[in-house]
Amino acid sequence: MNIGLAFSYIFNDKDWLKKILMPALCGLIPIVGQFVVIGWGLKAAKNVIDGNAENALPELEFGADLRRGFLAFLIQAIYLIPIGIIFGIAGGLFAGSASTEDIVSTLLMILGGCIGLVGLVIAIVIAFMSMAGLANFVAKGEFGAAFKFKDVFAMVKKSFVTWLLLAVLQGLVAGIIAPLGTIICVIGVIFTLAFAQAVNGHLLGQAYNKANEPVLGEVEVL
Repeated sequence: MNIGLAFSYIFNDKDWLKKILMPALCGLIPIVGQFVVIGWGLKAAKNVIDGNAENALPELEFGADLRRGFLAFLIQAIYLIPIGIIFGIAGGLFAGSASTEDIVSTLLMILGGCIGLVGLVIAIVIAFMSMAGLANFVAKGEFGAAFKFKDVFAMVKKSFVTWLLLAVLQGLVAGIIAPLGTIICVIGVIFTLAFAQAVNGHLLGQAYNKANEPVLGEVEVL
């Protein structure tokens, strides 16, 4: 992945300030604005996937970006459902152990701990699949593409290190770039959040392309 390009491509666009400022201002709108910014950032991912990595900074399209951002939110929420169920069961067992006899309490705690550990492993797998699923949705433009689990898992399996790097980089972007906006208060926060979405979108597009590169020796069927 070209990490430097994920940052520098923004400034290579002569209209970068306007293109960042518009979604940043939309971010001031409660809830709806957040969906718009997310959808706008994912359009940068689509540009990268389509081969426009050098000129990926998108224009704001309020309605289309709102729809894309909302669908992205739904995708992430659906992927979280199994995790919530598993940890809910584990939590219920721990809670039940507090009101039972010693032997039963111990068994419930052990069972809850085992389910919790299994849930942790599943949560890690789902976290990677949700990123790949989101990228597949962006690439195909179809909501159902995010849940083609065979294709999504294949992408994660083929290029696991790339998705791991993506997760780390997106965490760094969220933890370092976005908080910098607090230096100049509200305006700075909304600006850096939009900037972070533009960077993350580019990284997501790169990860998708990396995961779909032809394997050495693979014959492409036209």
